Amino acid sequence: MRILHVASFVGNIGDNASHLGLQEILADYFNHFDVEQLEIRKFYKNYKHKDNQHFDSTFIEYANQFDMLVIGGGGFLDYWLEGSATGTTIDMEPELVTHIKVPTLICSVGCMPHKTIPLGNVEKFRRFLDAVMLNPKVRIVVRNDGSVSSLKNEIGVKYLPHIPEVLDNGFFFDTQTANPLSMVQGYISINVTNDQLQMISNSRGDIDKKIYLTALAQVVTHITQVLKIRVVFVPHIYTDLKAITEVLSLLDDFIIREYVSVAPCLQYDEGARAVFSIYKNSRLVIGSRFHANVCSLAMGVPTLGLVAPDRVKYIYDQLGLPNSYVLLGYDFADDLIEKIEHALRYDPEAKKYLNQALSARRNASKAVYFGILDSFGLRPDKEK
Repeated sequence: MRILHVASFVGNIGDNASHLGLQEILADYFNHFDVEQLEIRKFYKNYKHKDNQHFDSTFIEYANQFDMLVIGGGGFLDYWLEGSATGTTIDMEPELVTHIKVPTLICSVGCMPHKTIPLGNVEKFRRFLDAVMLNPKVRIVVRNDGSVSSLKNEIGVKYLPHIPEVLDNGFFFDTQTANPLSMVQGYISINVTNDQLQMISNSRGDIDKKIYLTALAQVVTHITQVLKIRVVFVPHIYTDLKAITEVLSLLDDFIIREYVSVAPCLQYDEGARAVFSIYKNSRLVIGSRFHANVCSLAMGVPTLGLVAPDRVKYIYDQLGLPNSYVLLGYDFADDLIEKIEHALRYDPEAKKYLNQALSARRNASKAVYFGILDSFGLRPDKEK
């Protein structure tokens, strides 16, 4: 089974964790498969190197040589992109969709714009979805980040029966890699970002950067000085290092030296396995990025979300955990401190509830995937 997988494989270990989760799903269906990776950032208009790519007839001709094409996961159907034929990252003229002959799964993708939508993009996106619905070889499944609500409210309810929601593939990720920070005992992991603070949100107000940073510094001070627990900041991409530095600049020098560590900024699948093992061995994870939350929950670690984009809020609400996040559009320090102290109290019933909820949703998501693969005629060569 030869699969061409188009996604982002370099630069954000959250994406790598998601793709590793997809491999776990496929391994439960196929006895053997080989994946050729094609970096989607080479399709971006701002990618100027000689090996740039295009979603054109040449790409389709190449993809049709494989047994299966996978695009995703990621926010590839967020329809805010200006100058795209579809309004999305998948910049393909709708009429080209008819030429796709290989079973194609656009999976675990976001369809929830976090930037201003240019005039005409909604219609472009609808034309693309119409073309997909006419080709039985192409299916779309969106991740559980609020995309279904966006489709329903902005694009049209007629598409909903054709575009099921599944758990983000990161919910199928786990790591057995040894914790590279094993010398630091009993710590809380924190992931902070800059790029997501400017994203459009329907849930929170505007984020005042000064208030935001001051609140984070207050929280870290409480964790280290009152709770006497060490803190490990965890970057997913290189720009997270700047976000971490901005928080550190507001902390007492002694607190940083004695209580704070910064995880390495690593790349690729092995980097994801290593860095996410830091989350797995945490007493608690406080995450801003989507996959910091998704994968920590998946690995059974107590997790609290910092809601900049709405997608982080959505996953907690969907799992029945509305008290497990804070919105960042206000001085959230006291609220987050209270939630931290509550989360650190071991609650076997809460853990049991989450495990059962995730198990049921994983099974339902696999059923969606396997049903689509069956419809493609890709019969599994082992019992599911």
